[in-house]
Amino acid sequence: MKWPVAFWVFTAFTALCWLLVVGFMDETIYNRNIPRERQPVPKSRLLRLVGVEQWRSRRTRQSFGQAIMRPIIAISKLPVLLCTIYYFLNFAWIIGVNATISIWLTSIYKFTPYNLGMFYFAPIIGSLLGAGVGHWLHDLVGKLYMKRHNGVITPEARLLIIWLASPLMAVSILVLGFALERTWHYMAIAVFCAIQVAGIMIATVALNAYLLDAYPEGSGEVGAWIVVGRTLGGFMATYIEINWVTKSGLVNAFGAQTGITAAAGLIIVVLGLFGQKIRQKQGRMTFAM
Repeated sequence: MKWPVAFWVFTAFTALCWLLVVGFMDETIYNRNIPRERQPVPKSRLLRLVGVEQWRSRRTRQSFGQAIMRPIIAISKLPVLLCTIYYFLNFAWIIGVNATISIWLTSIYKFTPYNLGMFYFAPIIGSLLGAGVGHWLHDLVGKLYMKRHNGVITPEARLLIIWLASPLMAVSILVLGFALERTWHYMAIAVFCAIQVAGIMIATVALNAYLLDAYPEGSGEVGAWIVVGRTLGGFMATYIEINWVTKSGLVNAFGAQTGITAAAGLIIVVLGLFGQKIRQKQGRMTFAM
């Protein structure tokens, strides 16, 4: 099968998703900041789909300039900025490993396209395990924290499970460097690829829970900034990973990335120790509407 076929399949899936959204979904224009009796009365889904109803009710929402200021106000809060940086520094190597490992598996282990396809079940399994562990562990740690603090939980307590996630990611990157350079069995590579992805999934749960607890008034904005960290880190890694590994070697490059991952953990230390004081000093997010 030639590579254009895969892209055409992807195009077909994207078109299907677009048709399902257009055919069955509705616009989320409900404004929670005004009473129900003042809410615009829905008239036509087609008019909402093309933006006519939104334009007619524009006086009940923020202006374009006010909307632009919302993410700026959000990132001006130091905890949001630090969480975005932490995610950027960790997600970069998730993408770096997963986007380039096919090169090493093909050149070192002589994997065929079929072998590569089967190998990538490893990060899929890791993401599912990380999402499950992150969910249940997050709830468990929260309950234990409340039990020890008279039923009270602070947003910073949501970060505790990152103490598991960061070491998982750091150790995985380090082991992958040695495994690839010294040609360990490919199953070792698969296992630690899965563990690395599981680590970032656990960290994702913690970061989002922390920011949503700390700034519920800016839930959309803090979620968007986490996505920015992930996107910038992913794109940056794909540009530098191959050249870095080729120039320095797998052990040295992955060792440096391990150091970056470990150093990023200091951000969580700062937030755990001083996050509450920082939030109290900076105050809540205050938007125009």
